[in-house]
Formats: sequence, structure tokens, C-alpha cells
Amino acid sequence: MIPTFDVEIEYNYEIAQLLTGLTAEDVATGFTDHHEYECLGVTAWEEAAECLDSEETVLGQAADSDAPDGIEAVLNELSDSGDGVDYAEFNQSLHWNDAGVAGLSCALSAARAVTFYSCSGSLERGRHHARYPMVGVVPDAERAELIAELARRAGCGIGQREGCWYLYAKSVTDMHALARLILEQRGVFDAMPAPQWVYGLEEKLEEADGH
Repeated sequence: MIPTFDVEIEYNYEIAQLLTGLTAEDVATGFTDHHEYECLGVTAWEEAAECLDSEETVLGQAADSDAPDGIEAVLNELSDSGDGVDYAEFNQSLHWNDAGVAGLSCALSAARAVTFYSCSGSLERGRHHARYPMVGVVPDAERAELIAELARRAGCGIGQREGCWYLYAKSVTDMHALARLILEQRGVFDAMPAPQWVYGLEEKLEEADGH
């Protein structure tokens, strides 16, 4: 089964107080305390779709599992089977983010909203950083309006701290559903002016990697 977490879904945010003025260097080098999160770069919609498809496969298998946390069970089985190549390829398709929130991270990045944190949560205390599924993101005002509308449709909550949004849900299935809704609106997002941080981001990421 897929875990369900005990969290109240709320919408506490002020679009006018969102962090603005992020540059490519800010995004590449990290602008929050979540420095272990790796920037996804200028993600393409095709990459987001592939990530969601990989994620959907695992979520489907997890839903059929009798284990309390079917996602962990499926991933452990994949890790223990074969020579580890399939497991590595799967994680690569998720950009090394947790299954269940990776798709949302990729979809938000493709929509040109800055992601800076993601965690699927865990039933076991201390196993994951967050207590329930969560993705950190900073959208511009125009994108924020649409993301907020889609979050409500998917049953995902929004919290805001220091100009940053934290999208969260009772289950990763809701996070996956939000990612699918964002993907469906790709044309609308593409019609919005690109935020300033997009320009030169790939070069800044190469510099950060020492290339």
C-alpha cells in the first residue's frame, strides 16, 4: 500500500511576499538551507513526462503491495535484484529524488518554477527528513496563481516561509496527481515570460561542478 500521512491540508501563502529577483547563480549554488538538494537545471517537459512515467510504475506496484510502505518495499526489491543497474537507471530517471515527489519536482522545474527541496516522508521516524510528502518551490507571481489552483484540485496544501513555498500532501499519490496537472498545462506555462534565473543557469551549473 501507499502510506497516508496525518497532516491537515491548508493554504497559507501570500503571493505578493514570494521571493523575487533570483539569479542563475542563486539557483545553481543554492539560496536556502537545503543545500543537499541538487538543482534540476532547465528541465524539459519531455524529461518531466519520463520521470512521471517511471514514478507511476513504482506507485502502481506499491499500491498492490501488502507492505505498510509499499514504495519502500518495491524499491528495496529493485535494489536487491540483479546487478543494481535497473535500480541505478530508475533513480537516474527520477533525478535521484524520492519516488512520489520526483515527478512534481521535475514538472515544476519544467514549468520554470525553482525547486529547492523534496522528500517523500516516511512512516518510520528519522528515515526521511520530512514527516509527510513535501516539495519546496519558488514560483513567480504568474506561475504561483496557476500552481495554487492546480494544488487545490489535486488536494495538495501550500505553506510559505521566507518567501518560499512548501507544497505538501497526505500521500505521494496527490503529489503525483499535481505533477500530472502541471504537465497538462504545459502550454499555459510556456506562454508565460521565463523568469530571469533561467538565463545562464546551465553555464552556472557547469561552473559549480568545476567544468
